[in-house]
Amino acid sequence: MDKILIVEDDIALSQVIQAYLEKKGCIVASTLDGEHALRWLGEIDKPDLILIDIGLPDMDGLELCRKIKNNLSTRKIPVIILTGREGNENRIKGTLDCKANLYLNKPIEFEQLYGAIKSLIEKYREEQSILRGIYEKNGNIDPPGKKLRP
Repeated sequence: MDKILIVEDDIALSQVIQAYLEKKGCIVASTLDGEHALRWLGEIDKPDLILIDIGLPDMDGLELCRKIKNNLSTRKIPVIILTGREGNENRIKGTLDCKANLYLNKPIEFEQLYGAIKSLIEKYREEQSILRGIYEKNGNIDPPGKKLRP
């Protein structure tokens, strides 16, 4: 099952996205701000993908993405930035500066969002599998991204 973390301060939108993804068979956790997300990401069992709203109450979504991508234990997790803002400036920052995997404008077409999520998670899992194989081949015991809990 795909595990997704939603970081969105609009409770109604978060609940709608969560309900949709759960109907698709995903395990979904959500939080309203960046600090809670970072604490949650400090746990052993990481999500397969993170959805981040750009306008969070405690930090900019781009800043949260940057922190995730600069952390050795979370940097490979795919991140989708969601925004209601117009213009390319934030899109460029989100993609280049923060290394977001995808940048989407609201309102969101749920089927397109789900397609993007599935594609990014598949790519992430393939990469993790390759890394795991390299580490195991070299005799390392704990490859990066190894999940300790099922």
